[in-house]
Amino acid sequence: MNTNGESKTLFAPGRVVAYGQSIDAQAHKHPLWQLCLPSQASQLNQKPINGAVVIKPNQTHQLNMPKGWIILAEPQSVLGQVIAEISIEIPRFKPCEDDSDLNQVLSAYPSLVYALNNNDYQARDDRLRALLENLDQCLAGECLKPDSWRAKQVAEAMFLSESRFLHLFRAQLGIAWRPYLLWKRLICALLAIKRGQSATQAAYQAGFSDSAHLSHTLSRNLGMTSKQLLLSFKDS
Repeated sequence: MNTNGESKTLFAPGRVVAYGQSIDAQAHKHPLWQLCLPSQASQLNQKPINGAVVIKPNQTHQLNMPKGWIILAEPQSVLGQVIAEISIEIPRFKPCEDDSDLNQVLSAYPSLVYALNNNDYQARDDRLRALLENLDQCLAGECLKPDSWRAKQVAEAMFLSESRFLHLFRAQLGIAWRPYLLWKRLICALLAIKRGQSATQAAYQAGFSDSAHLSHTLSRNLGMTSKQLLLSFKDS
C-alpha cells in the first residue's frame, strides 16, 4: 500500500487502513483485529505506549494517539490472520515517522505488507463469497440500503436454513452475521459522508433511523462520532 502523495485512508474488502491525527477515542470494542502504529507517544487504556500495539477482537479499549496509522482487519481475512500470528512481536516497533509509507514502516514483516495489499476473501463457500462481494458494493459508491439483509432472508436466497447460514458464516469469517453487517453499514455511512452526503442522508442510506442513531452506534463501536472520525482521518 503506497501512500506517498495519495489518500491516507483506504476502505477495502476486509480492512480499513488510515493515517489519523488527534485520535481521542472513548472506551469501545469491535469484532476486528486492530493494529496501531503511533507516530508520537500515545496512550492505550490510559497507559503509555511508545511502539505499535495490537488490539484483539471484542477487547474493550480506549486509544489516545496524536498521530499515527490505524489498521482494522476482519478476523478471518488474510490481514486479520497475519496480525493475529505476529501480535506478540508487533509491540517491538518503534514509533513510525509522520505520514510514512506504510509499506516501509512494516518492511520488517513481509507477510503483513503482502496482506495489506492482497486481502482476498477467505470464505471457501461460493455463496458466501458472492454475498461478501454484494455487501462490498458500497466501497465503489453503490451502497445498497439493507432492507433485505435479515439472516432469514439472506439464508433463503442462498437456499439454506437460517441456522445453517448463521453457523456457516461464523465458521468461515470468524464473526457472527449481525456484527459483521453492522460493521459494513458503519463503513457505508462513513463513505457516504466522506463523499459529501449529510449525516442524515448517510444514516438513512446505511439503514440507521437518523443521524443520532448513527453517531451513537459509531461511538459504541469505534469510540468516536462521525464528525470526530472524519476530522481525525481526513485526507491531507
